[in-house]
Amino acid sequence: MKKISIKSLAVLGLLTISLSACDTNVIPPADIAAENYWKTQKDAWYALNACYAYLPGYAEGMIDEMSTDNAHSHKPWEGPAEMIQQGEITAADVSGYDYTLIRKAANYIANVENCNMSDELKERTKAEARFFRAMQYLSMVVKFGGVPLVTEVLVYDAPYQERADLATVQKYIISELAAVAEILPDKYAGGYFNETGRITRAAALALEARAALYFGDYATAEKAAKAVITEGHHSLFKVTSLNAAQQKEADEMGQFIDFDKLGIDKDKFVKGMFSYEGLWQGDNCSPSNPEYILTHEYMADADGNVTDWARYQYARPSQLVTGYSSYEPMQDLVDAYWNIDGKTHPAAIDADTRAANFAVINAEVNGMDQAQYIAKVPTMNLAGYSYMQEFRNRDSRMYASILFPFKGWHVTDFGTFYYRWNPKKAGSDGNESWTGFSWRKMVATRPYDTGWGENYSYDDFPLIRYAEVLLIAAEAHVQNTAYDATVCGYLNQLRDRCGMPDVPLSFSSKDEALKFVRNERRIELAGEGQRYVDMRRYGSDYCAKIMSGTTCAPNKYVVVEKNWNNNLMLMPIPQSAIDMNPKLTQNSGY
Repeated sequence: MKKISIKSLAVLGLLTISLSACDTNVIPPADIAAENYWKTQKDAWYALNACYAYLPGYAEGMIDEMSTDNAHSHKPWEGPAEMIQQGEITAADVSGYDYTLIRKAANYIANVENCNMSDELKERTKAEARFFRAMQYLSMVVKFGGVPLVTEVLVYDAPYQERADLATVQKYIISELAAVAEILPDKYAGGYFNETGRITRAAALALEARAALYFGDYATAEKAAKAVITEGHHSLFKVTSLNAAQQKEADEMGQFIDFDKLGIDKDKFVKGMFSYEGLWQGDNCSPSNPEYILTHEYMADADGNVTDWARYQYARPSQLVTGYSSYEPMQDLVDAYWNIDGKTHPAAIDADTRAANFAVINAEVNGMDQAQYIAKVPTMNLAGYSYMQEFRNRDSRMYASILFPFKGWHVTDFGTFYYRWNPKKAGSDGNESWTGFSWRKMVATRPYDTGWGENYSYDDFPLIRYAEVLLIAAEAHVQNTAYDATVCGYLNQLRDRCGMPDVPLSFSSKDEALKFVRNERRIELAGEGQRYVDMRRYGSDYCAKIMSGTTCAPNKYVVVEKNWNNNLMLMPIPQSAIDMNPKLTQNSGY
């Protein structure tokens, strides 16, 4: 079991602050009545941990991702993602409009002064709370535009709040994150109130850089990102050797990469694959990982409250026991990965040709059970089938991110495994991928059995990675200056880590350079929740182009008819919020 972390203790904080503790091992409710609270340093610790409990996790990012051209959800009860892909959404959906964390942060800031603790600790912890408040405002403004800007604890009968204009909220977010970055430490020593998973200066700067990029404030984005880079507390995660399961897959990569013919360094390439993949697996998942800037921590716990169900259930393919495969990547994303040269894409293939190609190779395994399939695939000359040409000589991150038919993946709790897609189940079986693909990136490979017949993941999850900071710095520098050696330096760090060639030295225009950098961003951050905001900040014309048309599975099954609606540049303010606050105005088109 993992050591106790700030995230695991947040559950205790939640119980305490809500005054609804039911565990006899927790402080009795009679002792935590409001009039008795906010006295001690321990009270402050519990209350701030309650804010950490609201850090978003894998599921939140993936739900946003499935509202884009990257991924799909075929279960409507998981959210309105497919409706958004089809250009439909109503004010009945909440879509992330939530002031809970803002209220908790404001409550902490207002009351921590009453606790018996040092002024220095008060200031530092208030900065942590301010970070959470700014983070939640950022989450809301990118979806809804201007929202009521509340920075104090409101009394129960406070006047209704109008929406602040977008620029005002954006300015507040940037200024708050810049301010708390000057207060927060670079790292924590560990122990009580200094747990290593707490918000650092780098986290504040990185979120400031992300926010500024979203807002089109490229000067601030580059400055904040560059501060994280030059201060040197983070770096990209890399593996130096392969375990037996990884080596088994490495030995099979000759089916997909023409190493000798193309002059590809096999050792660098396969270590690049597993460096990229290893970020989200096992003991690499912790705040000690040099790439983790902000971490959502989990801990194996029998009550199931602090483990991650989505990564072990929803993302896993059905052939891996307990997999639902209802968070599924789409063909659109597969097509976005570079060829192995790192700068071109495969020639487009029409749906009819792809379906015919798939039918030929799938006929080889029709009627086989799973054991027979796993025995058969290693004996097949996959390079000889037309369908498999789509997956040959591609970016290493594709192999570490996407499970496609007939591809081996052996670093799982299943053991030797080859991905299988059953076209007969697409559109009918809720636990079969409907797109033809399943996620490999971020999928949990070790289970935690809660005793309820379900398995969960307790691997920590990076909410901000150093890789994102490099991408922000690169894109902002193109906007501020040009595509030059500085940009190449940032991007080549990513390329070196994943075993891919260096990026091109120049482009014919700024637009071409931005197009390249943005595609690099798309595939590096695929599945992490960035695509939702990215496609909107690229403009409505871009959204109309990429969010229109049919996405099919390999057998030509229609997964979704994408239909862009310009109203979707912003989500509707939830009707439930308007009912409670009649001064709220609705976004245009809803």
